[in-house]
Amino acid sequence: MGDLVARRGTAPIVGQWDHPLADPNLEDAPIVHALDRLAGMPAVGRAEAAYRARFRLKSWQYMTAVSDDLFVAFIIGTAGFAGNGFVYAVELPTGRVHQKFGITPMAVGTRVEPTSVRGQHRFKTRGLGITIDNLDAGRRFAVAINADTEQGGALSAELAFDSGAADEHFSLCVPLAGGRWNYTHKFGAFGVTGNVSVGGRTLELRSGHAFGTLDYTKMYALRHTVWKWIALCGRTKHGKVLGLNLVDPTPDAPVSENAVWVDGKRDALAEVRLTAQGEDIASPWRIQAGDTLDLDMNPVAHVEQKLEVPLVRHRLRHVVGTFSGRLRTKNGHVHDLEDIVGIAEDNDTWW
Repeated sequence: MGDLVARRGTAPIVGQWDHPLADPNLEDAPIVHALDRLAGMPAVGRAEAAYRARFRLKSWQYMTAVSDDLFVAFIIGTAGFAGNGFVYAVELPTGRVHQKFGITPMAVGTRVEPTSVRGQHRFKTRGLGITIDNLDAGRRFAVAINADTEQGGALSAELAFDSGAADEHFSLCVPLAGGRWNYTHKFGAFGVTGNVSVGGRTLELRSGHAFGTLDYTKMYALRHTVWKWIALCGRTKHGKVLGLNLVDPTPDAPVSENAVWVDGKRDALAEVRLTAQGEDIASPWRIQAGDTLDLDMNPVAHVEQKLEVPLVRHRLRHVVGTFSGRLRTKNGHVHDLEDIVGIAEDNDTWW
């Protein structure tokens, strides 16, 4: 018995929790797929379960860190038939990008733990190594990165992501169209410390001046998956630490991952609309949530990952930009945002 699926073959719990689940066993849930008629049958039922967990379940941990001069993003992920790891750093004063992307067949060199609360995620291929240690029941993380960048240089990092005992993480499980499911653990207001070496110099990320975000996800994704997503963290004009996580379209479910954190306290957001203002990857974006949030994002830099092979087409676009505007939280407080750095993601994948 896990935290989501009480016994093999039953649907997971749909709900939201104020902490990451220790055993979000989504892989034990049935889904609609080509071999689902074999589920539960003697012998071949075990083969169906292994196939489903190996080749239908997608999982990843994506994190960002930002300081006054630098934005860093990285991921370790697996789709069963392939592993995915990347890191990129953007020098904010100039928009200069240092990046390394890696995709490995059959997820060679890739390990994504079945939970975000313990263990170590790993990605290793030629010219790129990333490890993420899950600590303190998913409230702290230690990260090590070594990469030979596509620009011909080197990028390395040792980072610590910390959240306080009262900071409000959340996790949720929601249904997707087509008889699928999604579990995610999100937090948008980490304090980050450590060092990043890139472009021939080493930058220190200092407590109180560097911030981070987390997205751990396990998903029985649709064959064709499209979304836009926003993740950012920094200080408001009045010094509050603000984090934001938004997705569009939002799954049709009683709970949503759309949220804002102010000094670690979370408010839910609704009626989210994320709009790129042009067809170009580096277009400005407009971010709205009902009458509570209205932001504009101005691009600083962008990266793109593409893969086109038989049966798989993947296009991931990240625009790193500065977000400015206004937020009104449920308690009536108004927060002004000016040039908080984060990412706008445009994902379009056939898998």
